[in-house]
Amino acid sequence: MGEKEEAAPVLLQCLESGRVDVICSILSQMKNQADFHAQVDKVCCNEGTLLHKAVGLDAPDSVAALLSGGVNPCVQNSDGKTAYQCCKSENVRLSFVREALQSITMNKTERLCQLIRAGVSVDSVDTQQTKNTLLNWAAEFATADVIKALLTNGATVDMANAKDETPLHTAVLKAEPEVVKLLLSSGANPSLKTKKGQDAFALAETHNPALLSLLSMDQIARDIRHHKSVDDMDDRMSLISCTETLNTQIFNDSIKYEKYIEGEIDSWTDLLWPQPKLISIKHQSVRNFEFPKDGKLKVYFDDCSSANPRQVMQIIELSKPLLVSVGVDIEYRAHLTGHRLADHETSALEGKVTCGVFEDGRPSGSYTLTIDAVRGVEVIGSDYAGIRHAFATFVQIVRLHKYALHKSVYYNGGSSAPSSPNGNASGDHSILNGSNTTKHLPDISADGTIKELTIRDQPDRAFRAVYQDFSGCRILNPDTILKLATRLSSCKANYLFVNFEVRTTDRYQLPYTNRELFHMMQVCQELFITFVPSIDTQSNYLEGDQAKSIIDQFLDDFPLCKVVHFGPNLTSLLIADRKLLTSIQRRVPRIYLSTHVDEKNGPLLSTLPPFVTLCVEGTWPFEVEKYVFPRVSVVIKFSTGDDGYLCAAPESVAKKALLAAKLSDRQTVLGSMVCDLSTGCEAMPPSLSYMSLLASVGVAYNSSTDMKKYAFLLPVIAAHHMLLDGDMVTLFEQVQTLGKVEHQLTKYAYGYWKPNSSSSPNVDISATSETTLFGMSANKKMPISVFVEMILNPENMNMERLTPVVFKKARIELKRTSSALDAISKLLPYSYDLALVLEEIRLVTELMVLVSKLGQYMCVYGGQPIDRKKSFEEGLPYSPGRVGVINLPPAIRTDLANTMLRVRGQFQHVWLSRSIPSTLQNALKMFDNLFRALLPHDLQEMGKQLL
Repeated sequence: MGEKEEAAPVLLQCLESGRVDVICSILSQMKNQADFHAQVDKVCCNEGTLLHKAVGLDAPDSVAALLSGGVNPCVQNSDGKTAYQCCKSENVRLSFVREALQSITMNKTERLCQLIRAGVSVDSVDTQQTKNTLLNWAAEFATADVIKALLTNGATVDMANAKDETPLHTAVLKAEPEVVKLLLSSGANPSLKTKKGQDAFALAETHNPALLSLLSMDQIARDIRHHKSVDDMDDRMSLISCTETLNTQIFNDSIKYEKYIEGEIDSWTDLLWPQPKLISIKHQSVRNFEFPKDGKLKVYFDDCSSANPRQVMQIIELSKPLLVSVGVDIEYRAHLTGHRLADHETSALEGKVTCGVFEDGRPSGSYTLTIDAVRGVEVIGSDYAGIRHAFATFVQIVRLHKYALHKSVYYNGGSSAPSSPNGNASGDHSILNGSNTTKHLPDISADGTIKELTIRDQPDRAFRAVYQDFSGCRILNPDTILKLATRLSSCKANYLFVNFEVRTTDRYQLPYTNRELFHMMQVCQELFITFVPSIDTQSNYLEGDQAKSIIDQFLDDFPLCKVVHFGPNLTSLLIADRKLLTSIQRRVPRIYLSTHVDEKNGPLLSTLPPFVTLCVEGTWPFEVEKYVFPRVSVVIKFSTGDDGYLCAAPESVAKKALLAAKLSDRQTVLGSMVCDLSTGCEAMPPSLSYMSLLASVGVAYNSSTDMKKYAFLLPVIAAHHMLLDGDMVTLFEQVQTLGKVEHQLTKYAYGYWKPNSSSSPNVDISATSETTLFGMSANKKMPISVFVEMILNPENMNMERLTPVVFKKARIELKRTSSALDAISKLLPYSYDLALVLEEIRLVTELMVLVSKLGQYMCVYGGQPIDRKKSFEEGLPYSPGRVGVINLPPAIRTDLANTMLRVRGQFQHVWLSRSIPSTLQNALKMFDNLFRALLPHDLQEMGKQLL
C-alpha cells in the first residue's frame, strides 16, 4: 500500500471479504507511522470505526486482528457506544477478553486499562471451562503494577476459577511476595480453600514457606478487627487480691514513688530513653523553637568540624523515617561531594540544624544537643556515634512534641483526631486510660513548639548488648531481627549477639543463608551496632578436633566479623585448650566467653589472655571478683524473663535493672547484656520482653537512672520507643498484669504469698544482707510457674494450697486484660506491627485464661475437702492434693481441648509472623501435649487428625 493511500477504505474491503491476513499485514506496515491512530481509529462507515464494522459483521477473527494491530477500543460511534458495547455474540466479546489477557501477559498496563474503559468486564474469564479471571491471569503472569491496575478498576479479589483457586492461591504458588502483599492489602482471604482442600497457608507451607510470615501477619490483623469483646458478670467482680496489693507490697518504702504507680511523670523529659545525663530547659525563655512552615529541617555542617558531611548524612538518614512519619522532613544544605556551606550562622531560614564532630575528650558516643529559638538546633558529637545518639534523642523530642500537639488538637474540640504522630493514623486511644495531654506530658508545649534546652550526654558503659538466643525452637526471621535492632539502636544499644546451637550429631548448618547473615551485619554496622555471632553445642562431650571443625565452619560463615561469642559448653573446652583459643584469635580479634564462675575454674579463668572477655550471670552476691583476678574484663548477663515463667514480673525487671546499675560500678565490668532466651516456655512472643530490653539498655547507658521510678514508666516508654505509638501504653500495662497474676498465683501455690520486705528492690542496700539483696541470692531457686507446670504436666499437679476462688479471681483479672485489649483493638489501624504485638499479648492472655480455668476445675473435681488446709480468702476447708486432668468429667475436658485448639491456631499465626517456618513444629509440641492430655480417651484418634 502506498504511503499516501488512505488505509481505512482498503481495510473496510478486507473486513467485508474476510481477509484477516491482509488486515494483519497492513496494520503491521502502518504501526510506526505518525498518523497510525488517525487513520485506523476514525469513523469511516455507518457502524463507526473499523472495529465497530468488524463487530457489526460478527467476525471475531477480524476483531482480534484489529485489536492485536493496535486499534483503540475506546473510540465511540455516533450513538456514543464503543465497539465492545456493540457486540452481539460471545465469540466477539471473547476476542476483546483475549486481547486483555494478552496485555496482561505482556505487562501492557495502559492497553489493559483501555480495554476496561471500553467496556470489557474487569472480572472477565478466559473460558467457561477454566473460569480464570483477569486477576488470576495477572497473578500468574504479570507484575504487581498490572495487578494494582486491575484492583483499582474494581476486580473482585477473591473470585475463584473452576478449581476454586483464587488469585491469592496463584500468587502463593508463584512465590511473588509483592503480589501476595498487594492482594492481602486489598482484602484477599487467605483462608479460602481450593477443591483439593488447601488454603493459602497450606499452599505456602508446601511450596513456598517464606510466604507464611506474610500470610500470618495479615491473618492477625484480620482477627484483631473481628475479635469479640469479653463481657460477663465476672468483669464486675473484684480483682484478685494479689494484684490489687502487689505494687504497694514491692514499692512501699517511700512516698516518693507512689505517684508513679499510675504511670504519672514529672516532666515530658522523663520519656526520653535512655535518660540523658544533663537536661537544662529554659522555662523562662520568651520564644520557643518552631518547626518550619514548609515542614523541612535544613541541615548544615559546621565549617570547623572534621566530619565528612556524606557520612553525617548517612547517619541522619537512619532517623529520617521516624521524622517523616510525624510530618517533618529533612533538607540538606551541603553538596553530596562533601563541600560544606558556611552560611548557617547568618541564614534566616527556619528549622536550622547544625551538625559537627569535635573530639573534646569525652568517651565515644558523647554528644551535646542544643535547641535554640534563634540559632536553631545544634548537634555536636564527640564522634560519629555521638551524632547518631544525638539525632536519636532529637527524634524522640520531636515525636513527643508532635504527639502532644496531636492530643491538644483533639482535646480542644477538633471534630476528629488528626493522623497519629506515630505514623500509624491510629486515632486517639487515650480515652482508654481516661487521660489527657497534660497528664501524659506535663510541661510540654501544647502548640507543638519546643522550649529552648540543652542536653549533654555520654554513655556510662561502652558495652550495651542485646542477646538473641536461637538455640531453642524460636529462631526469629531476619526482618524481625533487623526491626528490633533498629528500635534498640535508637535507644543506644550498641551490641547485638545472635546465638546458634549446633548439635554434634547433626550436620553443621545455620538457619540463615550467607546472604541474610551478610545483610544483617551490614545493617547493624549502619546502625552503629556491633553484630556478634555466637555459637555453642548441646553438650561439652566432644573432642578437640570436632570442636575446632565446628568453630572453623562457623567463622567461615562470618568472614568479616571482628568479634565472636562462645556459649558455656564450647567455653569449657576453650579455657582448657589455650592453643585452640589462640588459633581462633588469629581470625577474630575479640572473643567473648560465657561461663559459670566458681572456685574450681577460677584459676583457669584468671589466666585468660587479654583478648578474652568473660560473660557471667548477674547475681547477688557478685562472687566473680572472689575467684577471678581483676585483670580479666567481665560483662554481666541478665535474662529478659524469669526462668520457668511465661511472663516476667514487673518487680523482677526492676530488680535486674537495679542490680545491673549497682554492678556496673565494678572496675572490671565493661557493661551488661540482656538475654532473650528461646528455650522451653521462655519461647514466648518477643514483644513480652520489650520492657526488659529497654530497662537493661537504659541503665547500661546511664547507671544513675532511678529504676525505682522508671519501673512504673516502662509501659509508656516502650509504647513510644518500641511501638512508636504513645497511645499503645495499654498493651504493655497488660503485659505487666500478666506477670503479676502468674507470679503471685505461684507464690500462693508454694506458700510464699506473704510479702517479704527484703526482696524489695527499693530496700536500703547498706542495711540489707548480701545474701538476700534484690531477691537474687545465688543459692535461692524460685519454683516453676503454676501456669507452666499445668501446661507441661497437667496429669500430676499439687493443688494443695490452691482453691477454686484463687483461680477464679485470676481468671477475672485476665478477662479484664482481654477486655482492655478488645477496647484498644477497635481503635487500631491496619498495621502489621501493632496488630502483631496486640495479638501476641492476647495469645498469652487467652492461654493463661485457659490454664486458670483448668486449675479451677482441678480444684473442684480433684478430691474431697478435708479440714487440714483452708482457703486464705474464703475460709473454706479444702485440699485436693495431687490431681490431674483425668479427674475431670469428659464434657469439661472436651470443652477445654476445643479452647486449646483455638489458642494453638492463634499461636501458629503469631509464630510464623516472627520466626522462620521450619521451627513451628517444635514450638507446637507444648500445645499439642496439653491438647492430647485434655482430650478424653475415646477422642484421641480424632485428636490426631486435628493436629
